[in-house]
Amino acid sequence: MARRWIAGGLVGLVLLWGPALSWGQARRVLGIAMPTTPPNVVHLPPWVAQETGIFAKYGLEARIFTFEGGPAALRALLGARGEVHLAAPGVPPFVAALARGTDLKAVYSYALPHPVVMVARPEVRRCEELRGKKIGTPGGVGAYPEVMTRAVLRSCGLTPRDVQYVPVATAARIPALLGGQIDAIIMHLDQAYEALGQSPSLRILARLWEVLPRGWYAIYITTGDVIRTEPQLLQNAVCALIEAQRFMYQNRARTIEIGVKYTKFSPGIVARTYDELARRGIWPVNEALHKELVEDGIETEVQIGNISAAERPTYERAVEWGFTRACLTKLGKWSGDPRWH
Repeated sequence: MARRWIAGGLVGLVLLWGPALSWGQARRVLGIAMPTTPPNVVHLPPWVAQETGIFAKYGLEARIFTFEGGPAALRALLGARGEVHLAAPGVPPFVAALARGTDLKAVYSYALPHPVVMVARPEVRRCEELRGKKIGTPGGVGAYPEVMTRAVLRSCGLTPRDVQYVPVATAARIPALLGGQIDAIIMHLDQAYEALGQSPSLRILARLWEVLPRGWYAIYITTGDVIRTEPQLLQNAVCALIEAQRFMYQNRARTIEIGVKYTKFSPGIVARTYDELARRGIWPVNEALHKELVEDGIETEVQIGNISAAERPTYERAVEWGFTRACLTKLGKWSGDPRWH
C-alpha cells in the first residue's frame, strides 16, 4: 500500500509541475526497447521523435534498442538495471506478464488496431487448409506473431496442435516464405507488400483487424520502479511520443523519409504502408488507452488462450494514464476527425 501511495504521489507531482520542469534542463538518457529488428513502419514514432528533434525538445537523449520479438523487448526492460525505461512489446507479452503478477504499467500506445496480416503460399487458399502446414513464428511462442497465428487458427476451428511452428528471424520472414521453408506467417503490412511484390502468387489469407476487431495491438510500458523513481522522465517521454505521432500525420514526406532510413524498405513500400496506416488512424494522438479498448483487448487475450479468465488483469492494474493526462493538459486534444483517439 505504501509503495502504491508513493507512486501515486510522484505521478501527482508530475501532473502539477512536469510541463514547467521539462524545459531548459540538461538532456536525460531515455532507453526504449522496441520489438523488431529493423522496425516496421508502424513502429516508427520513437525514430521520428529522435530524427525531428522532438525528444531533444523535451530534454531527452533517446537510446533505442531493437530486439527479435516482444518478449525479448520486455525482458530487456525487466533486466535493464536502469538502462531501459520504456518497452514496446505488444499487448500479448504484456498481458501475459501482468497475469503472472509482474509490476508493469502501460503508459501510452503507438498503435491500437492490429496492423498485421497472415500471408500464405498460393496453395493455401483458406484458413482451414493451414492444417499440417508450417507456420513461421518470429520471437517464439508467446510473441506477438505466434499469438496472432493462434487467433487466425481459432477463426477456422484449428489450434497450434494442428500446425507445425517454425522459428524464423524477423528479417527472414519473406525469404522463408518464398523459399518454401514455411507455408504461412504473420507479417506487417510493409513486409506483406514487399513479399507480394516479389511473388504476386502469394496471398493475404487473413487481416487481423478483421479477425480481432476488438483487439488491442501495442503499448509503451514501464515498471513500477521506473514510475516511482523517474516520473519526470516518463512524462517527458510520453509527451514527446504523442507529439511524434501527431507529426507523422502532419508531415507525410518527412515520415516516409525516416521510414525508408530505418525500415530499409523501398520508398514505394513505405509510402503505401504509411498511407494505409494513416488512413486507418493507427497512431493515437489523444488519450489512446480508453478503458473499453483496454478491457476489450484483455478479453481478446483470454479468448485466444494467451491468459486464462481467472488471470484477467483489471484496467487499473494494466494502465497508468496520469502521464498522458498531463501531456494533454499541456498539448491540448486533437478533434474534428474520427481517427483521433
